[in-house]
Amino acid sequence: MRVGFVGCGTMGEHMARNIIKEGHELSVFDINVEPLQRLQEDGASIKQRPADVVSASEVTIMMVVNDQQVREVITGENGLLEGLQPGGTIVIMSTITPGVCVEMADVVRAAGGDLMEAPVVLSQPAAIAGELGIYLGGAPETCDKAMPVIECMGKNIIRMGNVGTAMAMKLCHNMMTATIAQGVSEMLTLGKKAGLDFDDIITAISYGGGQNFFLDSKAPTIKEGDFIARFSLANMNKDMGLTLVFADTLGVSMPAGAAAKQVASAAMAAGMGPDDFSSFVRINEKLSEV
Repeated sequence: MRVGFVGCGTMGEHMARNIIKEGHELSVFDINVEPLQRLQEDGASIKQRPADVVSASEVTIMMVVNDQQVREVITGENGLLEGLQPGGTIVIMSTITPGVCVEMADVVRAAGGDLMEAPVVLSQPAAIAGELGIYLGGAPETCDKAMPVIECMGKNIIRMGNVGTAMAMKLCHNMMTATIAQGVSEMLTLGKKAGLDFDDIITAISYGGGQNFFLDSKAPTIKEGDFIARFSLANMNKDMGLTLVFADTLGVSMPAGAAAKQVASAAMAAGMGPDDFSSFVRINEKLSEV
């Protein structure tokens, strides 16, 4: 299949590479040239504009950062709408506001194409391995068309419903992950200040109801002081903000999420945005003077 990929950053580059590995013909665009050059070495064709990517593709993946970038890439100058072919499919894999996905789906449909959403969960190691979790939102026939491409990037794939539902699920997931991360960070900070051994804390937690995926996966890097971004604090902070706004529109109170967002904002102010979101631990220690 002829596939396009716009947004080849920390996650996108590896997702794109897995599409190439499965034998698809890939066209790529990003504002940064380095990942494009690496993908070109693997067989991708570099395009100069998003419009050129979509005109060469049956299915075009978007993995950009936020609502504004999604709108610009689709509707802006040299954007996807300029090169969209009749029946072409656009897949938003970014984490953005559900309402923007619905809005863009209407715009693309009016231009003769189809749009679906497929936000991903897990972080860079899963992107490299092609083992992301992926939530699908869109018309069944659109999802079916894109499925051979989506399966290159993920292992656990679930259809949530129409456009908007998958993005709502992604926001729920990331806010839950963030509040767990904050809870774990508070616990580790308290344990450290109480004089407990790090390894003993991790083992003791595993014996009870507090065991969780975040602690299991992040404990080794936290112990080593390795906060190189697999999923950045800046992106988590952005997603938490989106979730709180979305919850407010539905009249849902999220006191734990709001508290975790305050801590994430403090970490951002302390310059931790580019680091891994497990930096919740570092900001909690700083706030507690550990």
